[in-house]
Amino acid sequence: MLYNNSLYRTDTPATAIMTPISSRFDSAAILLSGLCVLHCLMVPVVLALFPLVALSLGSETHFHGLALWLALPVSTVGLVLGTCRHRRWRIFVAGAAAMALLTFASTWGHDNLQLVAESLLMITASALLAAVHLWNWRSISAKRSVVPV
Repeated sequence: MLYNNSLYRTDTPATAIMTPISSRFDSAAILLSGLCVLHCLMVPVVLALFPLVALSLGSETHFHGLALWLALPVSTVGLVLGTCRHRRWRIFVAGAAAMALLTFASTWGHDNLQLVAESLLMITASALLAAVHLWNWRSISAKRSVVPV
């Protein structure tokens, strides 16, 4: 007797539509992670070269809050849609851990760590999150290239 696996199929029209949407969210999350790394690397250099810029920038807390407000929903949606497509829960868990590290670094780390330690933690969290989104994107692409029987 053949087992009907139709409940677990991932080649349905709904998941075919989710694939390009998930890829866009993954791309946006990778871009946001790159901007975060650029921010962590460039702000100390700019402030060292142009100290008056510090007066016009305002609080770093505002930037970190805005970055989290953008990165967390974009990353969550991209990872959820990707997980619905490829069913690899390890990717989702790794992404959740990277988002937790990013949140920790930008909230607690911002107030309690020195600038270099905070920057290294933020860069590490952003790089991990970007790597997870790349993993998610490749898993979706690999799933798409498999021809259903």
